[in-house]
Amino acid sequence: MKRLLFVIITAAALYAGYWFFGANGATAGFERWFEERRSEGWVAEYTSIETRGFPSRFDTTINDISLADPDTGVAYAAPFLQIFALSYKPQHLIAVWPNTQSIASPFGKAAITSSDMRASLIVTKSASLALEKANFVAEDISAAVDASAAYGATRMLVAVERVETTTSTYHFGLEARDVALPQPKGVRLEAGLLPETLEHARGDVTVRFDKPWDVSALQAARPQPTRVEVKLIEAKWGQLDLRLAGAFDVDSAGRASGEVTIKAQNWRDILALGVASGAVPQQLQRPMEQGLSLLSGLSGNRNTLDLPLTLDRGQMKLGPIPIGPAPLFRLR
Repeated sequence: MKRLLFVIITAAALYAGYWFFGANGATAGFERWFEERRSEGWVAEYTSIETRGFPSRFDTTINDISLADPDTGVAYAAPFLQIFALSYKPQHLIAVWPNTQSIASPFGKAAITSSDMRASLIVTKSASLALEKANFVAEDISAAVDASAAYGATRMLVAVERVETTTSTYHFGLEARDVALPQPKGVRLEAGLLPETLEHARGDVTVRFDKPWDVSALQAARPQPTRVEVKLIEAKWGQLDLRLAGAFDVDSAGRASGEVTIKAQNWRDILALGVASGAVPQQLQRPMEQGLSLLSGLSGNRNTLDLPLTLDRGQMKLGPIPIGPAPLFRLR
């Protein structure tokens, strides 16, 4: 009996030592990461880092985070960030964000609110911490951009999984419900065409990058897409129905080459929304509407389009109609 008691006490003492060693290592690791960013010219500040959760977890809380990358112009601020891991399974992480946070970039600043935002990540058992699988969920999320436009959804889910046959190809799944978008200004739409929110937005996309998503994606350059395969992107907003499918390659400058098929119901109103949002140059609205009206008439339904969007080294054509440069597929 005494021998058994000695074994139990010894095992408990060893485990306690393991936990405290791991907790100190987690805290020191985050402190080192912030220090390394500062040495690279970042703004990388916090007020405290604490790791708790004995005996079964490492629960790290970083308070009053302020990050800014001078190379990309991207900045992030939040009152805290929590990162949880099981002490016996440290490569499985859970991240929890606060109800309020902000992100800024050269394109603008967004104040983000949510009732719940968290993610589950599984990374490799290596120093690179390469992403294997992740699930992100946000409830009642809203983003106010430059105090002039608000976007939101009652629920958003994103799932990412590395394709097993490669090290840098990932499958993305997205679903957003009751999506709120800024009401278009200066656009006359059919009465009752647009409800207050999109019914849903869904995506099923596979992307090959030039390198895996690992810890270097935060410390150095972001992985850049080299090929995008769109199985389906779908959005329904009242009587507006838009679907895309296809594939394209992306060169080192972010220019896309390939073809995506677009199916659009009530396409004139979708075009008007594109012009109102700035996605389509206003001077192209009338010639595009005339050309697309002719093409839609050939299919027998003037309200529906089913056309290929051709991408050629960064230029776009919708059917035979040139519509200008495509967005650059570069991650800052």
